[in-house]
Order: sequence, then structure tokens, then C-alpha cells
Amino acid sequence: MMEHRISYLTEDLAKKILGNKNNATEYLRCLNIPEFSTLKNFQLQNEIWKFVVKYWDYEKSKNIIRDLFRKTEKFVRGKDSANSIQLLLTEWNKQQLGKVEWPCSQGAFDDFVQKINNQNISSLEKDEKVKLAAVKYRRLKELNTVRNDYLETLIFEKNENIVPTLNHRRGVDFFINGISFDQKVSKSPTNEFKRDFGEHWKNFAKQNPLKVAEYLYQYQDEGRFDASPRLYVVYLDEDIPVFELKNKIDSVNISQPQEISFSYKHKNTGLKQYKTLCFMILLSQ
Repeated sequence: MMEHRISYLTEDLAKKILGNKNNATEYLRCLNIPEFSTLKNFQLQNEIWKFVVKYWDYEKSKNIIRDLFRKTEKFVRGKDSANSIQLLLTEWNKQQLGKVEWPCSQGAFDDFVQKINNQNISSLEKDEKVKLAAVKYRRLKELNTVRNDYLETLIFEKNENIVPTLNHRRGVDFFINGISFDQKVSKSPTNEFKRDFGEHWKNFAKQNPLKVAEYLYQYQDEGRFDASPRLYVVYLDEDIPVFELKNKIDSVNISQPQEISFSYKHKNTGLKQYKTLCFMILLSQ
């Protein structure tokens, strides 16, 4: 059984959690340390991370950091995200943008435009296709950001042992049981998963959630490859109403992560084996 605490803190870990010196200063103020109140500003700025490490106490720190997180713009935005998601979806429909889906793979807009240019249609028709795709791409990026903020807020409120990061750090969204996790939201368990498990892929996913995690790790982009612990939220059905998301998150267990093994074929170094920890949340109708 893993310890439900970050019992040993390094300066690097403190920076990942608190993000910057302003947050660290506020955190130390909340601890009410007599030594802290007598420090001059230049001393504090030079040694602040050493003081965070020196006076770290998990139980006190967890509650202080959670309270500080509730004051952040990110949390406030996340609390209102259900309304924002609904508004964005309404605007999408008013713009008659069709199905809520990517017009092309993320990061492949240049290839998409090239395919349009190769079509045997007029320049004006090509312009209209690219305009529509660009609008859909921008709006879907915005929608996904708001949806991810909402999910992150729901997950934060689900478990009192979750220590959030106060500033966004790529690759770290929460510390759960003292382990850093990156939240990843996927609209699919991968095309390869659907191909390999055929028409009953959805039922197989529900019965084997860790297999979904294995595929997501195995078929991630090479440029963003990472075997670090992740908290996956995966849509098995695309059109889940916003008000259902809270019920879905409330029904899952976010306390002990699961260990998985996966293989990854790197372009330069070939096939390698990895082990990591993950949480898997599957969203379905």
C-alpha cells in the first residue's frame, strides 16, 4: 500500500507544486512560521525554496495548497466550465459547423491544406473548405481546454488527498499519494484499439480498462512520448451531456493507481519495454 503523503520534499518538487516564488511566499505565510516573519525580502527571495523544504509538513501543506488552489483563476474557471461548455456547444451549432470533431489530426493542418490544394475544385471552394476547417479547429481547441479544466476540477474535488499544482507545469497536474500525474483526455481509446477488438471494442474496453491505458501509451506520438504516470479520461461515447460528467467522475475510484506495462517502438532506438502507474476513467453512455 502506497503512503498517502509526500513525506520527503526536494526543491525541485516544491517548485513543481507551488510554481513560483509568489505562491511559495503565500504558502509560507499560511504556515505561520515565526522565523519567516522576521526575514528581510532579499533573504526570502534568495532562500525561499529552502524554507519550503525545511518546514514541509504533508498534512498541513496539503490543506494549505488545496485552499490556495481554490483561489486560482484556473479553479474559478473550472467551476464555471459546465456553463461555458454548454455555451460553446450552442455557438458551434449556431455556426452550423456540423459534427463536433477535428477537421484533421492535431498538428497536421499543413498536410490538410495541401490535400485541399490538390483537389480538382476552384480556388474559392478551396478557401471555403480551409476557412471552415480553421474555425472548427480553433473552436474545438477552446472547447477541449474548457472541458479539460472542468474535468480537472471535478477530479480535484473528488479526492481530498489530491495535491494540485498551482501553476501549470507540462507533464504534472496533480500529486496523488505523493506521485505526480499528468491528466490526459482522449476522445477515443485509439483507432488501433478499435481495429484490434472489432465491433465489440467498447464492451472490451469497459471490462479491460488497463488495456485501454496500454494502447494509449503504446500509440502516443513519438514527439510527445512520455512513460510518466498519467490520469487518463477516455470517451467511449462522444456525445456525453455536460451534466453527466460530474456523475461519471463521482462514480469512479481515484485513490490507488494501477501499474501497467507497455512496449513502444521508437524510431531511432527500436522497441523498448516500460512500466508506469495510471488511473483510467472511461466515460460512456
